[in-house]
Formats: sequence, structure tokens, C-alpha cells
Amino acid sequence: MFKVNVKWGKQKYTVDLNTAESPIVFKSQLFALTGVPPDRQKITGVKGGMLKDDADWNALGVKDGQNFMMIGTADEIPKAPEKAIVFMEDLTQDQADALATAIYPPGLANLGNTCYMNATLQCFRAVPELSSALRSYTGSASDNDNAVSVTAALRDLYGQMDSSNKAAHPLLFMMVLRRAFPQFAQQGQGGIFMQQDAEECWSQLMSTLSRKIPRVPNQAALASGPSGNQGMLADSQNAISDLFSGELVSSLKCLESEEAPTVKTDTFVKLVCHINAQISFLVPGLKEALEEPLSKNNPTLGREAKYLRTSRLSRLPYYLTVQFMRFEWRSDTKQKAKIVRPVEFPFILDVYDLCSADLQKELVPKRRILEEAEEKKLQKERERLKRKAEDDGEKEKATEVVPMEHEKTGELPPVQKDNTPITLSNETGKYELVAVLTHKGRTADSGHYIGWVKQSDNQWLKFDDDMVSTASNDDIVKLNGKGGADWNIAYMCLYRTYNP
Repeated sequence: MFKVNVKWGKQKYTVDLNTAESPIVFKSQLFALTGVPPDRQKITGVKGGMLKDDADWNALGVKDGQNFMMIGTADEIPKAPEKAIVFMEDLTQDQADALATAIYPPGLANLGNTCYMNATLQCFRAVPELSSALRSYTGSASDNDNAVSVTAALRDLYGQMDSSNKAAHPLLFMMVLRRAFPQFAQQGQGGIFMQQDAEECWSQLMSTLSRKIPRVPNQAALASGPSGNQGMLADSQNAISDLFSGELVSSLKCLESEEAPTVKTDTFVKLVCHINAQISFLVPGLKEALEEPLSKNNPTLGREAKYLRTSRLSRLPYYLTVQFMRFEWRSDTKQKAKIVRPVEFPFILDVYDLCSADLQKELVPKRRILEEAEEKKLQKERERLKRKAEDDGEKEKATEVVPMEHEKTGELPPVQKDNTPITLSNETGKYELVAVLTHKGRTADSGHYIGWVKQSDNQWLKFDDDMVSTASNDDIVKLNGKGGADWNIAYMCLYRTYNP
């Protein structure tokens, strides 16, 4: 590892150069710093004149503190307009959509079957606290430690996306990810990189980030509060635990004996929704996954016996990740075949019925505040309608109760708040949907992945690689699976603690 100096115009950069990596990685680092794509970079200062992508660093005799010069433009040279100016109202729908894309957050270029990675990264970016923690990380993307390089590369990529609304090219991050996890570097016929399972990418990134990413800035473990629902783990050392980690209390009971059940507590960063012929809604699917029948040897009976493992939430995370079990392994085709049964998922998710009895008791006070605020608002609306009916001389409408917006959508009105500081905890059991990762196709290792991220009420953004467009709540509802395997179906959902 060497520290070298790179001059680009009037700018000078000190860059970590890892001679174990190919020069294209070095160029990718410069791309992240300057915005000059690797194919436009001309780098001098090495033996032979110009640095080539397949050069051997050892043969070039690179030294610590060596000076390089880079020539290349970050953007295409502007050209004079070839057509007359066209006003907004004169644009076609396709032209208007293309223009609107320029004002949205940036998409991510598909580098060859990398939509699984792009959709995952866009969903992660829906968590501002995660981006904030990444910004405080000081590791290098060229570090030999995979956890360090992945965390740093993600920090650099998000930094690039924050500085421009142009589609970003995640070349460096992709290369670091494939080095850390060779499964994502699998190639098919003709040397083309293969499609991968987005859930595996999601889980690998969560696990890797938890090893190096610092804690969420300005947050500390809660020293007080409900004993079972203390928000962040008291011994949390990273932002993944702060934001995504919860706890389950599990009871394992033998169904063929009078033995007392064994109880233990485990942490989790996602819940799984089982899908079968009886499951049509998210909560029943989550509950079924928390009640697992199994067979194991019983020492007392001296034989195989039936058991039931029942799990309940004993501490709630601030962000709740849900995976729909959309794929099952088929030995005949050696592929993860898709389960296309429709499963409805709500914009507001209430996990109260999935909580342990102790946690349910702790959630009641804040839930009661929520319900009281809702009832007061509903009563005011009824009184308003009654007065309006009387003023209009339509007394027959005085008793009419018109559904409020939250009754149509399932979203509750704001809770009355006190002046206590906001902490990363969930005290009501309610979550709001903020991101969805969808899959279109027949198998997990084929098809296409897209990320959908909430911006505001009834306003979503659809991140289809480098194409970014708007979507509505109606569009999100259609992701439940009723369109079949060849339509976008929710695979991962990200919920955030509901703070109306």
C-alpha cells in the first residue's frame, strides 16, 4: 500500500494505491474523487508513459509519494443547442418524464446484471441515519480488510450521489463487493456477470457494515425507559444495531411430554413472512414464521418427538426489515423458483399482536395516546360535518359520517407529542412503509430488481437502475403479487417507526 499524489488541473489529491489491485481500481478511486470516468482518464507518471488498465504495478516500480498527472474531463464539453428551445407545455410525455428525472435523486447505472445491488443500495439510502453514520467513517476503500473497504466504498458512493443528481456509476463499490463476496462475481456464458439474489446482497451488506460502521451520530444507548423496549441495544457498537436490531424471546415446547419449555432470547435484523395457500396478508405470514413446528430427539422420551418453537418480539427496532419468502429451492431445476401468491402489505404496520406479553404492556400507554388523539380528531370532523349540513339546510345529512383520509388508507393522524428528545426506539408497535424492493421474473437469479422509496404522502420514487420516476400509493399497492411473476412483486419491505 502506497500513498501517491495525483494532480488533475489545479487540483491535487493524495490517494491510497494498493498494488495488489488492478489499475482500474485506482482509476475508480479517482473517478469517485473527480467525476472523471475511467475510460476518459489519461494518467502519466509511470514507466512507459501512460497507465494502462491491465498494467502490473510491480513492473512499474511505484514508490511511496510518487507523483501522477491525470488528464480528463468530468463532463462532456457543452455543445451549442441544435434545436430551438421548447417550452414545458410543448413537451411530449416521454420528454417531460426525461426532464423530470433531472430533478430527482440520482439513479445507479447498471454495470451488467447489477440491478440487485442498485435496488438494495437505493433502499438503504432511504435511511438517513445510516448515511449520517457512514459520513463519519474514516476507512479506505482500498483497504485489504473487506469490511473496511465495503463500508468505505459505500460511504464514497453515497457521497457522490449526494453531490449530483446525475446517475452514478458504482464501479468501485461493485468491484469491492465482488472481491469481498465472490458469489456476486459469478460469470455465465461469454464471461457475462450473472444476476444475483437481492436479499443475499441486502443481508451480506447488513452483516458487513455491522463490523465497521460507527454508531449513529448524537445517539447513545438509552439509560432509562421501558425495560424490555429500550430502543437501541445498550451494548450497541454500530449503526446497524442502533437502527435495525431487535430481540425475540423464543419458547421451545415438546408437544409429547409435560416438560417445561426452554426459553431464550435472540437478536434479529429482519422478520420473514411465510407464504402459502392460507396467507394473503403480511401479519399472518409473519406470525406463521414465528411459530415453527419441528422434530428433534427428546432425551427423556428416548426418541424423536414433535416440538413447537414460538417466538415473540421482546424489543422493537427503529427500522423493521421484512422479507417475503418468495423463493423456494427446486432440486429438479436447481433454481430458486418464485412463489407468486399475492400477499397484501400495509402502509402502516402494527406488530402489537406479534409482541411478547411483557412488551405489549409497555406499549399500551403510548398506543392509548395515539387512539385518544384519533378519536378527538374524528369527533371534530363529525361536528364539522353536522354544522355544515345544518348551515346548508340539509339536516338529513347531519348524521352522515364521512370516512376520514386515514380510514381509507389505514394511516393514523399525528400523535400529541411532548418535549422529550427523539430517540431510536419504537413505543407503539406501529411502523410506516418507507421502501420496497421488488422482483420481476421467475427465479431469484434472473429477472429484474427495482427499488421504491417514499418521499412524502402519496409520493414515491421508482429507482429502476439509472431511470428515476415518480409513483403513487396506488402503484405501491399493485406490488402485492396480483400481477403475476412477470410483474414487479414486493420481495423486501423496509418499515420505519411511525412518528406522525
